[in-house]
Amino acid sequence: MIGDPPQRVRRHAAARRRAVVRTLAVLACGGLALSGTVALTVPALGPAQVPSAANMRSAGVAGPDRSAGAADGAPMISGPTADLAAERVTLAGKVLGRQAAAVRAGDRAGYLATIDPASPGFAAVAARTYDNLARMQVVQVRFGTPSLDDGALTADRRNALGPTAWAADVEMTFRLRQGDTQLWKTSLRMAFVQRGGRTYVAGDRENQAATDPMPLWLIDKVDVVRGKHSLVIGVGSRTRLERYALTTDRSVPRVTSVWGRNWDQYVVVLVPATQGQMERLIGADSDSQAAVAAVTTSVGRSDPNLASHIVINPRTFDQIGSLGRLVVLTHEATHVAANATMSSMPVWLSEGFADYVGFRGSGLASSVIAEEFLQQVRQGGAPDTLPGGPQFDPQAKALDEAYESAWTACSYVAAQWSQAKLVEFYVAMDRAASAADQADVYRRVLRTTEQDFVQGWREYVEARSKDG
Repeated sequence: MIGDPPQRVRRHAAARRRAVVRTLAVLACGGLALSGTVALTVPALGPAQVPSAANMRSAGVAGPDRSAGAADGAPMISGPTADLAAERVTLAGKVLGRQAAAVRAGDRAGYLATIDPASPGFAAVAARTYDNLARMQVVQVRFGTPSLDDGALTADRRNALGPTAWAADVEMTFRLRQGDTQLWKTSLRMAFVQRGGRTYVAGDRENQAATDPMPLWLIDKVDVVRGKHSLVIGVGSRTRLERYALTTDRSVPRVTSVWGRNWDQYVVVLVPATQGQMERLIGADSDSQAAVAAVTTSVGRSDPNLASHIVINPRTFDQIGSLGRLVVLTHEATHVAANATMSSMPVWLSEGFADYVGFRGSGLASSVIAEEFLQQVRQGGAPDTLPGGPQFDPQAKALDEAYESAWTACSYVAAQWSQAKLVEFYVAMDRAASAADQADVYRRVLRTTEQDFVQGWREYVEARSKDG
């Protein structure tokens, strides 16, 4: 991701926007407000991309006890010889090939036959994993070539597994039989062991850092609900997941009514059981996502430029009422439709546009949606500039005002030009590769300059501030 922070579509929880809280409480028949409606976009990472919210070992961040000379005084462990290393790569590849074939064939017994018989704890986890993949209806399961990882097994694990054990990093990919069209990808650090001349899998998350992203189907037992426009994979009651699917199904046509039909019109929603699971799924620090209601992320996707997952934080999401949930999921589905996980456009446009689509048709007045910002305008006048990247930092004191002002800027485009021009402006800005290109977009699409645009927006919000 270039020039765009990983955090997206955030809102402070708890005390923010009391007028919105009151209005949504009425409209949603007692549901809580949009306070806490927060979202985050975390891109799938390349070797040089390490967002603060996704401290991924695939980006070169070592997990605990990785070095031979670890601080606990663990003994130095020599790497295998070249011949032994090549043999281990071959053996690991063969047993993983058997695993993949068993998943593709629906052969649960065959899959479990690849699991170390001396590791009953992992066997139970592996059985749960197989069952999850079966419920998800995965197809085209493949494992990449294993890459030996000599430092992955701790001394305790080596003692537990025995002298024939080794570890390797492996990429697993698959597709789903129906609905979602994109490739899923997971990086695993796996343990292998030989017993009686046979190779087994003895672990699939060896010594991984607490902030390594981990897919939900590896974390807990999942159920699957398929809607008309949605696939919901989650932990917990099926009734709850069905409610999420219904809301997502309502959000997709709302996005299409603005964005058009040139997208899959299908959304994957992941529903962890807890905030802790949500943080592990996206690779965030523990207790860092309390203000986050939803996440749009390409973590777990093979191509971050293509469709992304929406991840729910149940701790916050369930508190925002039915209208709030619809607005949030519409906002997130807008990011999915627009492939917003990878973009160099101004943050005010990416977030303001998603808010524009999310709030469109909600019945809420601008004095409610942008209460804090418009109050600021009434008291001190409109700001001289549109909000920039630092103002969207989740720790920024004026974060609410940044998002609200971004919404007003997009509303200004729709009012002064048209909604179609807003979409055209968004698409053109998404394709702009430089500041010069962005300046050209103002001239070519809106027939104005950025300076004149900002001045027009200032006059627009000053007029709106007087309405409330």
